[in-house]
Amino acid sequence: MPVQRIEPTGLEQSLRLLDLPPAWVVVLLVLPLFATAAWIGYGRENLSRAMRSTLLALRLSAFVLLGLVLARPVRVERREEVHPAQVLVLVDDSASMRRSDSYGDEELREALEEASGLPPESASRLDLARSVLARDVLPLIARGGYELALYSFAESASPLSDLTALGGRGGATHLGDALSQALASQRGRHVTDVVIVSDGRSNGGTSPLDAARAAGVAGIPVHTLIVGDTRAEKNAVLELVDAPGESIEGDELGVTVRVRGRGTPAGERAQLLLEELEEDGARVLAEQELELTEEGERVVLIASAGPSLPGGGERRLRVSIPPLAGETMVDDNRLEFSVHVSPARIRVLFVEGYPRWEYRFVKNLLLRADKNIDVQCFLLSATKDFPQEASASLGPLSEVPTTRAALLENYDVVVLGDVDPYAISPDPEKCEDFLRSLREFVEAGGGLLFQAGELHNPRALSNTPLEDVLPVQLDATRMLAFEGDTRTEFRPRLEDPTHPHEILRLSADPAANRALWEDPEQGLRGFYWYMPVQKVKPGAQVLLRHPSDVNAQSGENYPLMVLGYFPAGRTLFLGVDSTYRWRYRYGDRYLDTFWRNSIRWLALGRLKSGDRRYRIESSRSTYDIEDRVQLEVRVLDEDFRPSEEPTQLVGWSGPDGVEHELLLARESDRPGIYRGGLEPDRPGVYRAWVMGRMAGRSARVSATEFEVVLPSRENQDPAPDPEALRALAAKTGGVFLELARARALASQFPGGEEQREPISSRLEDAWDGWHTLFLALLLLSAEWILRKRSELL
Repeated sequence: MPVQRIEPTGLEQSLRLLDLPPAWVVVLLVLPLFATAAWIGYGRENLSRAMRSTLLALRLSAFVLLGLVLARPVRVERREEVHPAQVLVLVDDSASMRRSDSYGDEELREALEEASGLPPESASRLDLARSVLARDVLPLIARGGYELALYSFAESASPLSDLTALGGRGGATHLGDALSQALASQRGRHVTDVVIVSDGRSNGGTSPLDAARAAGVAGIPVHTLIVGDTRAEKNAVLELVDAPGESIEGDELGVTVRVRGRGTPAGERAQLLLEELEEDGARVLAEQELELTEEGERVVLIASAGPSLPGGGERRLRVSIPPLAGETMVDDNRLEFSVHVSPARIRVLFVEGYPRWEYRFVKNLLLRADKNIDVQCFLLSATKDFPQEASASLGPLSEVPTTRAALLENYDVVVLGDVDPYAISPDPEKCEDFLRSLREFVEAGGGLLFQAGELHNPRALSNTPLEDVLPVQLDATRMLAFEGDTRTEFRPRLEDPTHPHEILRLSADPAANRALWEDPEQGLRGFYWYMPVQKVKPGAQVLLRHPSDVNAQSGENYPLMVLGYFPAGRTLFLGVDSTYRWRYRYGDRYLDTFWRNSIRWLALGRLKSGDRRYRIESSRSTYDIEDRVQLEVRVLDEDFRPSEEPTQLVGWSGPDGVEHELLLARESDRPGIYRGGLEPDRPGVYRAWVMGRMAGRSARVSATEFEVVLPSRENQDPAPDPEALRALAAKTGGVFLELARARALASQFPGGEEQREPISSRLEDAWDGWHTLFLALLLLSAEWILRKRSELL
C-alpha cells in the first residue's frame, strides 16, 4: 500500500477592515471631518490649553472609534500548506566511476585534494565524489533548509539511503533515463534544483539533452559536477588475454596481453614489462617495446622458471607499462596476478599395444625426464616374464590398473598409445572396467593423451565410454585404411602461428619457435602418416592441421593435434605416430620439450592442488564487476568418494590482498559438490582457495583465480565527457562545475524557497465584543467628567 507523504501546514492570523474606504477618502475627508467636529465642540470655550487639548483628544478618539466600527474590523485566520524546497542529488554509480585519473593540472589536483581530503591520483572517481558530497555539497543544501532526495544511477535511478552504499557496479550509464526517472518520482513535490555528480559519459538510454529539456520546461535548473580528469584522453590500455593460474615447478610461464592506445599520436611507442614481485622489490623477467594503436597488439611474454619453492607456493607477477607523458588514466597500465606452483611430481601411466618406434623413443625420454615426472609403462604385447619399465622411484607394473580408485590415487596423466582396450586384460569385465574408470578419471580432473596408431587408436574406441572423452569426432568412413600418400613427407601447419599454444612453444624466442614449425630447411622433420577424423568437437582447440589435405564435409584441413576438456579433466588427441622424427638434426632437445609440455599441460587439471581430493573452480575466468562470482568446490573423502559434509569453508582475496572466508553449501542433487557466490567490489585479479592438511600442516590444498573487469560498455570509453554535462546544465539554466569547485554551488541555494498554498480562511468581527463597548464608555465617561469639572453644559 503506498504511503502518502503529509506536507506540513502553517497558520497565519491578521486584522482587516472590510468596509474601510480608500486611503485617500480617509485622509482627505474622514479624518478632517472628525477633527472639525471635535474643534467645533471646544474651539470657542474658555478653557485652559491643557484642558482643551484633552477634551479635543477624547472627542476625536470617540469619532475615530466610531469610524473603525463602521469600517467593520475583522480577524482573518488563514491555513496554508507549506511545500518545503527539495533538491535532487544524482550520483553516478556506474563501473567507470571506479577508475582513477592522473590529473595533470597541478592546481586542479591540489584543489581536489583540499575539497575531498583524498589523494586524487590514487583515489577512484567514486571515492572523490563521495567525499566532496559529504564534506561540501550536502551540508550547504541542508543549511539552506532544503529537503534532500539522494539517488544513485547507472542504467536507471534508484533511491540512495547513504553514500556508503555506492559501489560503482553499474554496467552502463543512462544519464537521460536517470534524470527523467528521478524527476518523475518527485512529481507533485516542490523540486527547486537537481545536482548531478558524474563523469558525464552516457552510453545508452534517453538522450540527456531530451531529459534536460523537460526539466527546463518545469523550471528546474540542473547543476552538474564533473568527476575525473577532463583533459583530452590519452591512455595506454593493458588487457590480460591469458595467464596460467597453475604451473609445475621448473615451468616457464607464457603471459598473453593486449596493448591498445586511446588518443595516442601515431607512432608513439611504449615499453611493456613483465616483472616478478619479490619481498625486496620487482625483478624484470621480460620486456618488449611496441607501438600503440587503437586496434591493439597482442603480445606474449615468457617468464623463465622461478627458483625452487619448498612445499610449493605462489609466484606473483606484474605486467606494466610506464605512464606516458600526459596520460590521463594510469590505473589500467598494470596487471598483477599470481601463479600457484605445484611441487608435486607428475605421475604418468603409459600404455602401449606393441613396441613401435614412437613408443620406444618417448618411453625412454619420459623415463629419464626431469625430476618432476614419474612414469610407469605397460607394453601389452610383452610376455609375462618381461619386466615392465618404470621410473627408479616406482616399481614395475604386473597388470594395467583398471579401477577408478587405482587410477585416481596413483596417476595424474594416462598416455594411451595404439591400444586395443579389449586387450588390456584377459578378463573382458576388467576391460570394461578400464574404459569406465578411465572416463571417470578424466571427469575427476585427470589428463588423457590419445596417440593415434595404424592398428587400434582411435578406431577401437568407437562405441566405448571413451568416445565421448575424445576431443574429436571419429570418421567411420576413413578409419579402415589410410588413403593418403605414405611416400610424401608433410609438415604440420600451426593453427595460430603468431601465438602458439604453450605445448607447441619449443623455444622461448618467438621467431625461432615459428621457424622450427615452418622452415622446411632448418625446422622439424615432417610425417608420412596421420589419422583423419571427421571434425573437432565443440569447445575443443586445434593446435596443428594437415598442410594440404582437406575434409570434404567441413571444408577445413584435417586436424592433427587437438586439445579439449571433459569436464574437469584435460584431453589431447595426437593424430600422428612419429614425433620421434624431430630428433633429426636436434637430438632429443625439441622432442623432449614437446612431450614434457604436453604431459605438464594435461596434469594441471589434477595438480591445481597438492591434495587431489579437492578442487575449487570459478564458473568463468573473467567477470564484469556487477556480476556475482560463482565458486564450486568438489571434495572427495579418503576413499575418493564424494564428501557428505553439509558445508565447506573456503577463503578468498581481492586485489588489495585482504583475506576473507566464505561458507559454501552442498548441492542436494550433486554429492561432494559445494557452491556459493561472492560479489567483488573492485576490478582486478581475485583468488579463492580451500584449506586442508598437507604434510601435517594447514595449507591451501586447491586454488583458483579469476579476473574482475569493468563492463564492456563502461570500459570501451571511460574518459569523462565534460561537454555533455556542460550542455545539460546550460539547457536548464543550471551551472557546470568541476568537482574540486563544488563549494561554488552555495549561491544556487539561498534558502527561503518554500512554496505555500492556502487551504482555508475564516473571518470573525473584531468590534462585536465587550471590549468595544467598554472603550466607548471609557472615552465618553472621561469626556463627561472633564466637562463637568470645567462647568460645561
